[in-house]
Amino acid sequence: MANISERKDKNGNVISYRIRVAQGYDANGKKLKPLEMTWKPSPDMTPRQIEKELNRVAVEFEERCKVGLAGNGRQKFSEYSEYVLDLKERNGELRLNTSARYRDLIVRVNKGIGHIKLCELRPQHLNALYAQLGKEGLRKGSGKATLKPDVNLKDKMHARGYTSIEAFAKASAGVSATTFKAAAKGSTINLDCAQKIAAALHESVDTLFDVTRDMRPLSSKTIREHHVLIHMILAQAEKELLVPYNAADKATPPKVETHEVNYFQQHEVDAILQAAESEPIKWKLMLHLMLVTGGRRGEMLGLTWDDVDFDYNRIHINKCVYYNRKLGIYIDKPKTKNSVRYISLPAESMQLLREYRDTYYNPLKEAVGDQWKGEGFIFVMDSGDKIGRVMHPDSVTGYCDDFAAKHGLRHINPHAFRHTNVSLLYFNGMDSISISKHIGHASVSTTTNIYGHVIAEAESRSAQVMGDIILSCRKPGITVQNKPEDENIKEESAV
Repeated sequence: MANISERKDKNGNVISYRIRVAQGYDANGKKLKPLEMTWKPSPDMTPRQIEKELNRVAVEFEERCKVGLAGNGRQKFSEYSEYVLDLKERNGELRLNTSARYRDLIVRVNKGIGHIKLCELRPQHLNALYAQLGKEGLRKGSGKATLKPDVNLKDKMHARGYTSIEAFAKASAGVSATTFKAAAKGSTINLDCAQKIAAALHESVDTLFDVTRDMRPLSSKTIREHHVLIHMILAQAEKELLVPYNAADKATPPKVETHEVNYFQQHEVDAILQAAESEPIKWKLMLHLMLVTGGRRGEMLGLTWDDVDFDYNRIHINKCVYYNRKLGIYIDKPKTKNSVRYISLPAESMQLLREYRDTYYNPLKEAVGDQWKGEGFIFVMDSGDKIGRVMHPDSVTGYCDDFAAKHGLRHINPHAFRHTNVSLLYFNGMDSISISKHIGHASVSTTTNIYGHVIAEAESRSAQVMGDIILSCRKPGITVQNKPEDENIKEESAV
């Protein structure tokens, strides 16, 4: 039978009750620690109501202990979440970028529910957390920063004793040399990076940069990511019999807002390709491959020369380049299992690859000799002490920004090439199954969900084409000749 004891404040008033259930002895005859829980009555409850509800809670808790559903459940959510993340990482259940993302998200989660014990966590707590995440001002470090006109970052860097940008980048907690150079020349950078640069220079970010902080509430997609993380942690608690059910299953996270994907029209594609002709061959090749393959920017950067099959005109996507402020640049598997794939390329693409290799890559490698730091990646850094190393993913995004501004094109982000590739395939009659395999989605439903409006537009165009072909006979000025058999049918009907 459960043991119930009062817990009083310093004035002798009962504030809660501790319910304990004995667990007996282990195989060695050692007494097991009792399982316990705390129950706190509502202030408006009468003594009779308290007694009745307390007995009900005690009986329920004892029954849960008997069937092994209670565990102890006394850990705070923050303590247990750390255990689960460590467990998943040790077992290889989380990819590096997923783990890094979860480590960022758990900070906000623990601020909201980290103090709550597992056994006391309810769907209402989670719904309250999601509502809080939807308020303004929670985008820590989010915003944009542009160097003040009278500030010279390189002078300040040298004044702190750094002899090179690369050396400073190592000391600034993950800010790449590329980002520092962009900031130094006056380009707008992420506020988080600006704060790290300022910290490394022992100055405030507002002294060095003009800052625009992002006070928008978190998107429904980001809040949903928090929900997925909480669900994973509580699923482990349920598996270990620490909680009777997964509270996240019964919570109500916000629905994810769907947005139409941004893709280029054919005339814009023509303009981009025309402008690329005057660009350095490395970037001409990058733009070309992103467009014809529909690959992610990290997948393009992850290509090595071993992945290029010149005999069969194809490339093998099998790794991806990522960046995280804690891990820096690192190589990992592509986003999904289906992302590992072969992509056939047109002859023009293969010829451009050969030209890049023979006129740029190999001459660069030979020119630097022992200073070459390469590991076989096709797209590499071409200056500094990391020459030959794989490029930073953000360098592709930065280049696209500069490229669009230089040639008077509308804003270009690398992922728009992927959307454009898929759109062109749909408009030219390729089916969803083939397209899904081509771009490496986890399932066909992922493709159709993302590109639903593109599919609808493609079908609309098809309907118009069929209308032009089949119904053209009904246009003014076109006469339909009846077949002989039609005349016979009419004559027979008349008789």
